[in-house]
Amino acid sequence: MIRAPVRSAILALAACDPVWGAQVTLRDPINRSVDNATFAVARDGTTPYGSHTSMSVRTNRDGAGFVGSMGTRFPVGCDLFIAKPGFKTHHIAYRELCPHGPETCERMFKFDLVLEPTD
Repeated sequence: MIRAPVRSAILALAACDPVWGAQVTLRDPINRSVDNATFAVARDGTTPYGSHTSMSVRTNRDGAGFVGSMGTRFPVGCDLFIAKPGFKTHHIAYRELCPHGPETCERMFKFDLVLEPTD
């Protein structure tokens, strides 16, 4: 059994671990929440940074979603994608998120986006 002071120290250290992530809130052009949209961070394997990698979630009824994990930087070479049938797919490239490379890239991003319907 771990003693209380040791357990508290372990919890305090774990709480200080760095994380990366992206948060999105989606609306349609008349300001209604867009729920059940796929929000993903992914790389397609064609970048020099490595193989195919992805993580995705569905937005909730308020149009909110979050992807993220433990780490000291946003995943190098990964883009953000938002997709839902009936709307144009929204793509935010890594080079837009981190224009000066991984050393100066933010770890957390927040976007409030309006999704455009498809024609």
